[in-house]
Amino acid sequence: MKNKILILACLLTGLSVTSYSQEKFSFELYAGPSQAFLPYELIPRNDFISPSNELQYHFGSTFLWGLKNDWQITAQLEFFKRELGTYGISRAIDTLQITGYSTHGIPLIAIGARKSWGNFFLQPSVSLMRSPSDLDVYDRGRVWNDIPLGVISMSDLGLGVRVEGGYKIYNRRGNYFLGGLRYQKGLILMDQMNAAVRYNERLEHVLSAKSRGSYLGMFLGYGINGHNLKSFGSRAPKRLYNDNKLLKHDLSLENGLYAMLYGGFRRRENALFYDSPYTNMSGQFQAVVGYNYNRFSIESGYGNFSYNANYQIDFDGVEALIIRWEHFDMPVIPLTFKYHIPLNGQNTVRFGSSFSTYFGLRDQSKSWFFSRGSGSVEFDQKRYEYTSVEATDRDLIHGRFVYNAGVFAEMSIFNSSFLTVKLSGNFASPDFVKLNANYLIEGVPVSVESFGNLNGFMLDVGYKIPLKVLNRQLKQLNKATT
Repeated sequence: MKNKILILACLLTGLSVTSYSQEKFSFELYAGPSQAFLPYELIPRNDFISPSNELQYHFGSTFLWGLKNDWQITAQLEFFKRELGTYGISRAIDTLQITGYSTHGIPLIAIGARKSWGNFFLQPSVSLMRSPSDLDVYDRGRVWNDIPLGVISMSDLGLGVRVEGGYKIYNRRGNYFLGGLRYQKGLILMDQMNAAVRYNERLEHVLSAKSRGSYLGMFLGYGINGHNLKSFGSRAPKRLYNDNKLLKHDLSLENGLYAMLYGGFRRRENALFYDSPYTNMSGQFQAVVGYNYNRFSIESGYGNFSYNANYQIDFDGVEALIIRWEHFDMPVIPLTFKYHIPLNGQNTVRFGSSFSTYFGLRDQSKSWFFSRGSGSVEFDQKRYEYTSVEATDRDLIHGRFVYNAGVFAEMSIFNSSFLTVKLSGNFASPDFVKLNANYLIEGVPVSVESFGNLNGFMLDVGYKIPLKVLNRQLKQLNKATT
């Protein structure tokens, strides 16, 4: 709930700023992939067990106030996701996969300064982070060789130092597209997880992961200068335009190859009772190359879908007494066909339909997940103690193809590329994983099966740039002929 309030506050603050002088104020929205830095230790050491740390994401907004000599004061609101601990997979036969991670985004605020040299900029800052209050619990309360097992919050707040740099490309209104790299170094230990690694159900190792909130991220964003907000509805904004931008605009509308990035969220079919963003929502991304011919286009490349094997247990008249979700992902090769129609005479706004086929690259049955734990749930002043054993079905045989259909809208931006919003649905997905869970709740055995697939409603945002726009010789030739 706190995360949702902070997101809303971030958006409302950006939209409410309406009167600042030109070059004195601007704000930016950004997002991109990020890689957390988490020190791992395996106790005792075993070189066959290989922890992994999956790529996640971050997004936020920056508010900038202009000073002299190309300096600006910056204030940022941001959320980033990091896995506190993830898979430790042993290459030896008959050993088991362990898992455990925090699926919550971490909010932060940062104060700093930005120095610009032309379109390049560098920005150091100091950040204050909020550790998630609700962490996944694995083996809470158990001890192995004097090592407490489970996820432990060491500090509610974290402190970090950050530095980021990038490049801005201005459009004819004085707004700009920006991209760059960001690094954050956490200074305070916020969370620690000690996850059990078992050999044939015997606990023989502990994988310890610690998080200080350090990460490296790449970001793309869009910045709005304050003069556009001040002049909106009162006078025409200042235009920064030239013949080169006109040529890029014309080339972006021609037939030819293009590159595109997608990213978004998927709401699963058969949503659980507990409507948390992490129980019923998953993410995905795609990087594709396509070809546009008149109103038709075809594209293919690489993508990845996250999905969960979720289940809930109703017990003693209590709905969803226990809710669990185990995270998996499926890399895919997409093949998409599109048809669009222009909504204005300049062909800068388009609406269309799409159909896609995704080929799954991973045989999920070759990966085995196992988890054993215990815990308790309190409801209506009554406590329910339980133990659990979870394992995926290694005999599951699944297909590889998933299908998608939907509609999309495109809008020309930066005089050379397109912003795309796509609403669609995945269907006919095979079950890539089958999770068997056996619980003993207050002495009563309960068994449940859960299947994970890619079906569900999707919302994606994409950025498309026609490759002709990047061809300098072609632009010079068009300029000479005109």
